[in-house]
Amino acid sequence: MDSEGNFDCFICHAHATGFHFGAQSCQACCAFFRRAVSLKRQYICQQKKKSESNTKEFDKNEENEESENSSSILCDIHFKQKILCRSCRFQKCLSVGMNPNNVQTPQKTNINAKNGRNYFTKSGLERNKKFAKGALKVFEKIDIITVSPIESTSSSSLSPSIHSPSSSSSTNCSSTKRGNTPLNLSIQQPSPLFSSSSINNYNYDLLSLLVKEEMRIAERRRILFCERPVACLLGESKNCPFTREDIKPLSFQEFRRSIRTHILLVYEWLRVWPAFSDLNMKDRVTLLRKCVLYHTVLDPCFLTIQMGDLEKFVLPNGGYVSTKFPPLDEGCWADEPEISHETKIKIYWPLLVPLMSGCVAPMLKLGLKYEEFVALKAIVAFQMTLPDISFTGRTLVSRELDSLCSSLYKFYGSQTEFNSNQLEKAERFGNLILLLTPIIDTANTFVESHHIVQFFDLWQMDSLMLQFLQNKST
Repeated sequence: MDSEGNFDCFICHAHATGFHFGAQSCQACCAFFRRAVSLKRQYICQQKKKSESNTKEFDKNEENEESENSSSILCDIHFKQKILCRSCRFQKCLSVGMNPNNVQTPQKTNINAKNGRNYFTKSGLERNKKFAKGALKVFEKIDIITVSPIESTSSSSLSPSIHSPSSSSSTNCSSTKRGNTPLNLSIQQPSPLFSSSSINNYNYDLLSLLVKEEMRIAERRRILFCERPVACLLGESKNCPFTREDIKPLSFQEFRRSIRTHILLVYEWLRVWPAFSDLNMKDRVTLLRKCVLYHTVLDPCFLTIQMGDLEKFVLPNGGYVSTKFPPLDEGCWADEPEISHETKIKIYWPLLVPLMSGCVAPMLKLGLKYEEFVALKAIVAFQMTLPDISFTGRTLVSRELDSLCSSLYKFYGSQTEFNSNQLEKAERFGNLILLLTPIIDTANTFVESHHIVQFFDLWQMDSLMLQFLQNKST
C-alpha cells in the first residue's frame, strides 16, 4: 500500500505529512486519532445505527455476528467531504495500522496547555522530507519563539516586557521545575518593511512632485523635437509643448528612433517619487514597464486635446497621425521603406479608433485638467502594478495610491468650481476613475497588436520597447 511516490493519506486520501502512529497519514487524521485515543472517545456510526433500528428481532447469534463486525467501515472517508463519520474514520485509522499504544496521553501538570507540542512542526517535516514539498518554505518567513540558556548575569539584556511581575514569576516557576538553569524566552521580532529614516522622509505631496516633473518633460520635448529660438524652448508651463507649426506628419521610422527617448522621460518622471528607490530592482522594472505602457497611451491623448485639432492625433515626438477616414496613402499613412501603407492600416488604425472614441472623447467631455491628467497617469500605472510586485512593493504603492487620491481630492477643494459642492467633487473623481477601463483595454490591445507585429515580423520595432511589452526584465 505504501508504494514509492504515493503520498496520499491512507485514511482520507489527502496529502500525507509523514508516518504517524505507524501509518502514513495527513496531519488532520493524525490529530483526530490522537484526540480520540487520548480522550478515550467512543463514536457511533449513524449508518450502522439506522440499520439497527430497521431490525426488530435480534438473537444471540446475530448479536455475536454484529459484535464481530462492529469494526466494519460503512461510510466513505474522503477529505473532500464536508462531514466525515468519526466512527468509521477511527476504524479506518486502526485498519491501516495506526497503533493506539503509540499515543502518549498527556500528564496532569500545572503547565499551561499552550506549552504543549505542536502537531505541525518544522522538525517533524524535516524528518519526513518527502512529505514536506514546499511546506518547509513557510517556516522561512515565520518568526519562531526560541528558548535558549543564558547566564544569570545577562538578565539585564532582556526586553522590558520580559521583566514584568507576572512574566518573572512564571519564569521562576518554570525554571525551578525544569532545572536550575535560567531560561531566556527571546522572540525574534519581524524586521520592519521600511527603515525609520525613509519613513520620516515620506512627508511630501506626490501629485505636486509629478505635476512639476510633467512640466519639465514638456520643456525637454520642446528642446528635443522643436525648431525654435532658444528663448522659446526654455521654461516650464502646463501648456502643450508643441504648436501647430511644430507638428508634422509622423514618420514611423523616426518615431521608432525616438522611443528610447520616450522611455527615458518616463523613467525620469517615475524617479521623482521619493520611495521609488525603496523598491527592489524587480519591482522597479515592473513599475517602469507599466508606466511606459500607460504613458504611451495617455500622453498622445492629452497632447491631442491640448492641441485642439481632433483630426490630428499628436504623438510625444511632435509627429501626428491623421484621424480622417478612410486613411489615404499619403502623409503619415504613406509607404515607407520599413513599413507599407497596408501594414500601417492593419496594425495602427484599430488602435487609433478606440483611442479617439474611448479615451480622447471622454477626456474632452470631462474637461480634463492638467493635474487630473497627471494623477490619472500615476493611478493607472500604480494600480496595474500591484498584482505583479512583492508584498513590500505592494505596501509602498498602495500607500501612494491613497496619497494620490487624497491629493487629487484636495485639488478639487482648491478649485472654485468645486469648492462649494461636495457632490460635484465626488462625482468628478468617480468619472476620472471610470476612465481607467478604456485606458486599460486600449493598452491591452496595444500589447497584443505588437506581439503580432513581432511574431509575423511585420516591421522592426525598438528592442527595448519590445522587452517592456513582452514583460521581459532580464
